[in-house]
Amino acid sequence: MTISGKTIVQIILNLAAAAAIGIIVGLYYKYLYGDGHVPAENEEMSDFCAGLDSIAASVDARIGVAAVYGPGDTLVWSNVASSGTGESLSLCGDEDVRFPMMSVMKFHQALAVCDFLRRSSIPLDSEVDVPADSLEDDTWSPLRDVHPEGGAFTYAELLTYSLAMSDNNACDILFGCIGGPDAVDSYIRSLGLSDFRIACTEAEMHSDRTACLRNWTTPLSAVRLLEVFWDRRDSDEYHRFVWDTMSGCETGQERIPGRIAGRVQTIAHKTGTGDMLSDGRVSAVNDIGIVVLPDGRHFSLAVFVCDAACTMLQCESLIADIAGLLLEYAEEYAG
Repeated sequence: MTISGKTIVQIILNLAAAAAIGIIVGLYYKYLYGDGHVPAENEEMSDFCAGLDSIAASVDARIGVAAVYGPGDTLVWSNVASSGTGESLSLCGDEDVRFPMMSVMKFHQALAVCDFLRRSSIPLDSEVDVPADSLEDDTWSPLRDVHPEGGAFTYAELLTYSLAMSDNNACDILFGCIGGPDAVDSYIRSLGLSDFRIACTEAEMHSDRTACLRNWTTPLSAVRLLEVFWDRRDSDEYHRFVWDTMSGCETGQERIPGRIAGRVQTIAHKTGTGDMLSDGRVSAVNDIGIVVLPDGRHFSLAVFVCDAACTMLQCESLIADIAGLLLEYAEEYAG
């Protein structure tokens, strides 16, 4: 989605009793694009925000959700309301709540890689030499499992391993090809986004778990990037390749697709998963994506779950429930 002119936010607060400290939860926003303030009420979306409150109440976790159904129809919800500075999981609450991306950042990286290839006139079938010693052992890597001795791989193959299979070695090899995390961060900022940060590789995150907090985004920033991508998905072979690859994502089938796969035309998504923390909590379970309805309409959504006192499967089920609720809104009211 391309945002032009002055973005005006009407904030409707949905108050909920959130633990004994009474923090504000269930905030949502109608983002109204254009000039001037336009008072608007959306009782239907308010009801769906109440539904999000109910789903979130089933787990002890920090949760952030955003969805874009079209210009002027944007939902932002979180059960986190806080303020502070530094590499924290949240900042300033509301639409500014930060969540660790984990492998969601491989979507950002893929767009930057394709921009690099486009500008350099490098086709997707150009090969990259991958020596065996560049394939780390202690990390998720289907590429290494199939090719332990390394080899020559096309950019298309590396992007498929990274995007569709969430391969950490493939991700870091691609970082090396285009100039590292800073190059990805700079490219995404050139698209007009700012509420995110990409600062470290997969290897750095695995060597220091706190480094995961350096790759963060707000849910709203994630869906805005998805909308930018939607508008460009057919613009050239590189964007089409990313779209097709994300549509064939092999990870997280119990997350966004879990409740809606049989009810929609296409789901193009990218997952992110963190490790178990020392206290037994799940550090992060994420999924972002674009859902295309049978009639051709679409919506973008992002669901981030972190610091969860439940199982990985429960986190995935939570994401599936939220995706199902957001689809209901799209089917009944959006468009």
